[in-house]
Amino acid sequence: MTESSNALHTVDAVQRTFEVINVLRERDGAGVTEIANEIDMSKSGIHKQLTTLVESGYVVKEDDEYKLGYKFIFEGEHVKRKSSFYNAGAPQIEELARKCDDFAYLVAVGREAIYCIHIAKGENATATNLQVGDRISPLNSAAGKAVLATLSEERKEQLLGEKPTQNTAFTATNESDIESELASIYKQGVAFEDEENVRGMRGVASPVTSTDDKVIGSVAVSGPLSLLSDERFKKELPNLVKQSSNIIEMKLSLESQKRLQDGSHVPSDFY
Repeated sequence: MTESSNALHTVDAVQRTFEVINVLRERDGAGVTEIANEIDMSKSGIHKQLTTLVESGYVVKEDDEYKLGYKFIFEGEHVKRKSSFYNAGAPQIEELARKCDDFAYLVAVGREAIYCIHIAKGENATATNLQVGDRISPLNSAAGKAVLATLSEERKEQLLGEKPTQNTAFTATNESDIESELASIYKQGVAFEDEENVRGMRGVASPVTSTDDKVIGSVAVSGPLSLLSDERFKKELPNLVKQSSNIIEMKLSLESQKRLQDGSHVPSDFY
């Protein structure tokens, strides 16, 4: 389906609603005028959108400001409970953080972005701004590159959007260099981030594929240069993230088989 045909099947009012929601999320609350200016919509139209969202429980009004409501937490928890990937991956991320003593996280591929869906901190994990729900940079992070390397060209373009942002002096911007790195990641099954997103931080990641060989996310570890020395960065951590990815893929495969047959040779405490 082409972009133009996609547009014919969308509903403007629904798109506007999500634009309002996005403004409220990004600004951590806003008034009618502020939202109207942000998305170029009339104040009366914004007020109708907000009134509907308040009545449905998704937005709350505090004085003259509107904020996202707790109902989004309820919806998010429902998504997690029903996600086979999350249920297989979250415990493994906890185990990975325990093994490496660093900051470990799980990301999932959405239609338009890559999202962090679970984090875990080992004993030596340092402070990080990454939170559950944050978007992951496709090219400046190990987790994003691990995903990007296994996608079709069409999906890569969807996730990349505009020209990549150069966060640090180490961020790759040359197209041929980027393609060469992605090819290497695809072959080795592991991606590296070396001060490309944040100065002084490194990361290692491995993609996770579904039972039909489609990438659904990645497993990643990050930490400061002082803790992710060359030996750990190039050997120890790649082995750990690839092992974690493999276990998650195995769990997903076994879960799909359980729907087709009774019994299993897998120990009952494997899950």
